[in-house]
Order: sequence, then structure tokens, then C-alpha cells
Amino acid sequence: MSEKYKFTYKTIDDVRLASGRLGVDIPLSTDTSVLARPVNLTSRVTLKNSLAIHPMEGFDGNTDGSPSELTKRRYDRFARGGAGLIWFEATSVCPEGRSSSHQLWIHENNVDEYARLVDDIHKKSDGAIVIAQLTHSGRFSKPENKPAPIIAYHNPLFNKNFDIPADYPVVTDDYLDSLREKYVNAAILAKKAGFDGVDIKSCHRYLMSELLSAYKRDGRYGGSYENRTRLLRETVRDVISTCGGDFIVATRMSISDCVPYPYGFCTRADGSVDLTEAKQLAAELRDLGMKLFNVSMGTPYYNPHVNRPYDSGGYEPPENPLCGVARLINCAFELRAAVPGMTYVGTGYSYLRSIAPYAAAGALSEDKIDIVGFGRMAFAYPDFACDMINGQFNSRRSCISCGKCVELMRAIAPAGCPVRDSLYLPIYKEHCMRG
Repeated sequence: MSEKYKFTYKTIDDVRLASGRLGVDIPLSTDTSVLARPVNLTSRVTLKNSLAIHPMEGFDGNTDGSPSELTKRRYDRFARGGAGLIWFEATSVCPEGRSSSHQLWIHENNVDEYARLVDDIHKKSDGAIVIAQLTHSGRFSKPENKPAPIIAYHNPLFNKNFDIPADYPVVTDDYLDSLREKYVNAAILAKKAGFDGVDIKSCHRYLMSELLSAYKRDGRYGGSYENRTRLLRETVRDVISTCGGDFIVATRMSISDCVPYPYGFCTRADGSVDLTEAKQLAAELRDLGMKLFNVSMGTPYYNPHVNRPYDSGGYEPPENPLCGVARLINCAFELRAAVPGMTYVGTGYSYLRSIAPYAAAGALSEDKIDIVGFGRMAFAYPDFACDMINGQFNSRRSCISCGKCVELMRAIAPAGCPVRDSLYLPIYKEHCMRG
């Protein structure tokens, strides 16, 4: 635990005072009735409330890519938890793009397994909207549980951390050309399985995300803004034209990597955020027909304090986590204000523990965001949404941002909350406490 930034806030006033001292703005409201506000995604698709579960990878799929019993247990708990939007975890579009042999991967031979699971989620959730996150793990691919990186370009910051030699081959334009069809096929299967939409994942430096910062890459997918955003734009275009109708096409995007230029998207050389290209890209995706945009920042592989503010686990964060919460909330608002016409999902609230319902209510009541999403909180407290809406949030069930769920992910073990869910404690002891 970082004693310097230890979470000691008991009340809204504590957070107001601390954020004021830091010079950051975290909206707070005691009127949590706004959490129950329905959200219109399209003329015929409405969320029952303004709370979402973010995509949280469980690393517990079967080796054929289908959902396991552990996967089904997790989504059973999520479905009963009351959130209006359930953003299904990263699901690979091809075998070589899996993050482990237990990452979900949808294909013709297992689509019926997904259909049964999605039907179950819809029934038990009383009509939550379910979005499938389609991904290619790129640099972080481990289809056989050992590194098999597919890199967009050589990045000295990441090459060093992940032992990628200078002569390692960069993925070809031909391979990237072929990926559009793989995403389209996966989207067709997701629609067949009953998902309400798909997310073309472009966050946290996985392949689609890494391309956004490919300033140093040659060819059709590197250098200029047009080239770096080409695969995402063309994939979104093709999925929308193929699936059409009320099928929702979304993205979860790191709107700034917070990795210094020229190795990070929407980041200046001094590491500060510049959302100019994110705004341009969001507007272009909206004009293609995108309806839903899930905002993230940073990457867990380089600066996890940016995308999931914490005060324990991993390295000591270089800033007060309240600064990270404020950055996520206010950068999402800046993008939303600049590019209207889509529904935006915010992140970063789990760090606030018992104050999270009031921060969510504040962000919604001040029109900072349309939907408030929770990731780590959902692992720890899957029915957080019901309890927040009903004024019964229990701090003893809350996420404490300890990072143990992430430790399980890094160990390529089934991921969950060993603090709040007893099923995962022996798994954590086996994989993360050996020796």
C-alpha cells in the first residue's frame, strides 16, 4: 500500500477537500436517482439505467475459445447485478490474436455456446444491452501462453519491457488488410449469437490501438493520421455496412496513451494529453454510423495508474490517484463536448470505493458523461448497480483497487476478486503467492 496516497476518504466532503487541494475537479452529487435514468442508444434501443459493466477479461475460456463454466458464472453474476449495459470481455477474432489459450474466441464452431450464454444474460438481466468486445491482442498475443507478439512498429519503450529484439518482424500490410474480414466475420457471428452490438477494441495498446500511434511505420497503415487510423475506420465502416440496422457498433478507445510522442497516440513529447486527433477520429467514426463510444486512457502495460487509478499493488503511482480519476472524467467530457451525437461511457470510478456512487451521480447530473462504467468494481461487487440505484451500496463489498485481479491476469490464471469472491482466493494463492 502506498502510504503517500493511501485511500482515507470517508465522505464526499473528504474527496472535495482533497481534490480541491490538488486543483482537480471530480463532480459529486448526493442525488443518486440519476443513476436510474434510462439512456437511448438508438431510436429502438434503450438502456434501463445509466450504469455499465466494463469489459473485464476472465482468462477462463475453454481452449476452443468457448465460454467455460467459470465464464458463465461471472456473467450470471453480472446479469443479476442490475447494470443496464454489460460490455462483454475481449473476444479474439482469430487464433493468433489471443492473449492466452483461455481468452475467448468466437468462431463458427462455438457460436451456439455464445448464443446460449447471451440468451441467459438477457433473461437474467431483465433486458440489459450486451456488447461483444472484438479484439486482436497484437503485441501482447500469447495464444499458447507464451509470447508471440504481432507488432505494428518498433517501440523502444515496449520492446525493452517485453524483450522484443530490434530485428523482430513488423506485421505486414497484407496481414492488416486481411484483418478487416476477420472482424466482420466475428461481428456477424456475434450478431448471430444475440449480442446487441460489437466493440472494435482500440484501447490499451492492443493491435488496433497500437496502430493509432504508428508514426514510425511505413506503408498504408503508418505515418500520417489517415494511415494510422485506416484499419479502425475501414473496419467500423465494413461492420456497419454488413450488420446494419439497430446492431450497435462501438469502440472502446484509449483517447490518449499518455505515452510520449512519437510512441503514443494523442500525447505530446512531454507526456501531456492532446485530444486533437481523438476528436477528429471520434467525429469520423460517428459519421460512419457509430453510436456508442467507451472512453479509456493509457495502457496497463506501461502506465496502469492512468487507466485504473490505484494506491496499492504494482509500482507506487507517480500522482495522487484522484488526479487520475479527474483526468479520465474530464478528458471524456472534453471529447463528448467536442463530438456530440454519440453516447459516451466513462471509466475510472472504481478507485473511489464508497464515494463512487456520488461521483457517478455527479458526472451524470453535470452532463460530463452519458453512462458510468465500472470494471474492477464488477469483479468485486457484481450487483453494485442495483445497490447504487437503491441507495444500499455496501463499502464492505467494494473494490479496494488492490490490483489482485490484474495479478491473476498477468499470471494467465482465471481472473476475479480474491478479496471479495472466495472462489478466487485459492486460485490467487496457487498462481500469485508461490515461493
